[in-house]
Amino acid sequence: MPVPSNAAAPLCPHYPQCVGCTLIGSPYTAQLAAKRARIAEALAAYPRLRRVSAPEVTGSARVFGYRNQVKLVVRAARDGLLLGVYRPGTHTVVDIGECPVHHPHITRVLAGVRAALAQAQAPAYDERDGSGWLRYVVVRVSEWKHAAQIILVVRDRQWRGERALCERLRRLRGVAGVVLNLNRSRGNVIFGEQFHASPRELSLLERIGGLKLSSRAGAFLQANIGTARRVYECAARLAAMQPEEVAVDLYAGVGAISFHLAANADFVMGIEEVASAVLDAKLNVRLNGYHNVRFVTAPAAEGMAHAAEMLTRVDVVSLNPPRKGADEATRSAIAAVQPSRIVYVSCEPQTLARDLDWFAARGWSVTALEAFDMLPQTEHVECVARLTR
Repeated sequence: MPVPSNAAAPLCPHYPQCVGCTLIGSPYTAQLAAKRARIAEALAAYPRLRRVSAPEVTGSARVFGYRNQVKLVVRAARDGLLLGVYRPGTHTVVDIGECPVHHPHITRVLAGVRAALAQAQAPAYDERDGSGWLRYVVVRVSEWKHAAQIILVVRDRQWRGERALCERLRRLRGVAGVVLNLNRSRGNVIFGEQFHASPRELSLLERIGGLKLSSRAGAFLQANIGTARRVYECAARLAAMQPEEVAVDLYAGVGAISFHLAANADFVMGIEEVASAVLDAKLNVRLNGYHNVRFVTAPAAEGMAHAAEMLTRVDVVSLNPPRKGADEATRSAIAAVQPSRIVYVSCEPQTLARDLDWFAARGWSVTALEAFDMLPQTEHVECVARLTR
């Protein structure tokens, strides 16, 4: 949906240079209608899904100030450093100061980060020749704890001002930790594999409903905590776990959906490829007092096959894959265990429809589909589908 420039300009000082919020300036009811239309269009591409109706999209409690994490690229400029985002299709950086969708605490912390970087004269990374030091600044916040974690993605640990800068950042109001991530690669992947911080500073603790979720720097956590709670509760409701039933949760992350299923299940096995996320999930088992959840480090297809060997039955499979959806190996591994119900959480209607059609061709019917606005002002929409065999 095109956004009239005269409507968007008062809402965002960075429009139209930054186009991350493609729907900003449109009435919120129109945004929800546009997202529903996206779902309908995706479903319509598959004749087997013709009886599946696109649901009304449940709106977000906050349409601005909801986003709990920001990742900004760092570039040198004549008058200091740029902290911003790329213009689409270019490597030109648009400096981002106050963003309407960022949580207010992020905006406050970023102001302090900018001042600290300027005072320290931190050298920005130059992608042309691989020189410099600071590549990205990431800030994420815990709304429950009213605390922020700052992650500096750096090329190396050789800059002499590193320690003094980190100490200054730790003194900023509302900052719970400062983490250094070492990324020596020449590509555009934000994080490298090494995170350096004290154990106390490495993780951030958030609360979603009744769950306490600890997540390390670099871990995936939904950007809109209020809507995330609705999505997780919906997944548990559609799964309808019974006390004698067993579930496998694929792409489990730090365990949010696994724990929601475990509240009414006999046993839940969570499968997650990222080893650090599994460490978080295991800590969250202890934080929340669950004794019927186990987490395994493995890619989704491999983990599903492992679960099939270890468990005598699998009644429900839940999955929350990335935007590209579940690959055929994962879908085949799910189908092989013949669960009575599949709960599919998706952030991309096109790949969701593709995968629903695949399961429909193999004996599952879509018996429920709900949608939620995880990212207001953008075109993105979150869906939760239930398939029944």
